[in-house]
Amino acid sequence: MKSLEKQLRYALTISLALLFVTFWWVTTYAIHQLTEQYIVTRLEHDAETLLKHLRVENGQWKLTPNAAEVIYQRPKSGHYYLIKSRPVNQIPTMRSPSLKGYVLYAPMNDDHSRVYETHAPESLFTLVVRVPFEKDGSKGYLFVAEDHTPIQKTLQTFDILFAVFSLSGLLILLLTQRRILKRGFDSLQPIKEALNQVQAGKEVSIQAQVPSEIAPLVETLNQALSQLHARLERSRQATGNLAHALKSPLNLIYQMLDDERMQKFPELQKPMQEQAQRIYDLIERELTNARTAGSGMALSTFKFPDDLKDLTDTMQQLYRDKEIEFLLDIRVADSLPFDREDMFELLGNLLDNASKWCQKQVRIIIETEQAWLVVHIEDDGIGVADHSIELMQHRGARLDESQPGHGLGLSIVHGIVKAYSGELNFTRGQRFVSHQPALSGLQVTVRLPMYALS
Repeated sequence: MKSLEKQLRYALTISLALLFVTFWWVTTYAIHQLTEQYIVTRLEHDAETLLKHLRVENGQWKLTPNAAEVIYQRPKSGHYYLIKSRPVNQIPTMRSPSLKGYVLYAPMNDDHSRVYETHAPESLFTLVVRVPFEKDGSKGYLFVAEDHTPIQKTLQTFDILFAVFSLSGLLILLLTQRRILKRGFDSLQPIKEALNQVQAGKEVSIQAQVPSEIAPLVETLNQALSQLHARLERSRQATGNLAHALKSPLNLIYQMLDDERMQKFPELQKPMQEQAQRIYDLIERELTNARTAGSGMALSTFKFPDDLKDLTDTMQQLYRDKEIEFLLDIRVADSLPFDREDMFELLGNLLDNASKWCQKQVRIIIETEQAWLVVHIEDDGIGVADHSIELMQHRGARLDESQPGHGLGLSIVHGIVKAYSGELNFTRGQRFVSHQPALSGLQVTVRLPMYALS
């Protein structure tokens, strides 16, 4: 999923850029139009003055003395006028002295634009206003022109400077917008940190000051987390109560089956003992599944190496006759967001199985590979055959009926690994530590994904 901050930043950047481009174009266009309209208005005023003093004498156009301003008298001054009759050549054309023989473009067709641009002496941009008139019964066109090249150059300079200032303003706004967005999203950082605390099992709810807009969301999350934790606690408490309630009658059944009177009927005693053991195994299996939290929010996390040390100490007490040496190689952080009870069940069953079959040593390696927690456990026992390893991949398989609970323990391990969408593999003879040989017994590798927790 794309970052919301990046989406907002991209959308606002495009919007601001379009806004500034539109603003720049509208402003420059308006200034150009206003400037041109100002020149046109001035030329129209000059045309009115010229027409006021224009007359026809002896078949020629005549202007009263001082009718035209001095600037129209100076050659190549940039201000010009031209008077043409309709039809053409009915009256000779009259040109301002400033034209000095230059032929100014002066169209006579009626559908031509009233205001247009052309060339003039030493001028690239000359604005012309064409005014139709009638004097003393003669019709004609008065063309009044002004060189506005200096004004156009000034406008071009203004366009460039305005573009530079607009671009600078856009960059400043973009930087300000980015800072505002970052500050706004930084206010959500406490929520992320609080969620990490919840995920790691250090907190059971989100305790952080949040913006009012997302406060209802945080409140809903806290309610959901509270319900989840309460439900898991009730489930574990209920399974514990059920275990005690069912084990007492089962123990009584075991005692009755061991009674001397039942020994007189071995054909009944043995099948009943087997069925009672099967019921006990089924109860343990289902209760373990119910107690497993699986991937998600951990109520409390398993701490490496403290909790693992507690497990190995327990195994040394249980199998004190072997004087087992546990070789610990822990390469992970002290605490990972895996549920403590689940890890006790998982590692406890694996260590119990290794302690049961080892001679003197059990090696435990805890490490991470990319997004996986990897647990290697091996012992120096007699090991198992290849076909037996294949059999152990199946849940509940038991290799030695003389060792009670072996199949149940692996079944519990299978259930927990499945709850975490992990992997469980059995091997032999594989070297887990490069500088040390593999131990002779069974090797178990558990891989649990950490991405399911993040």
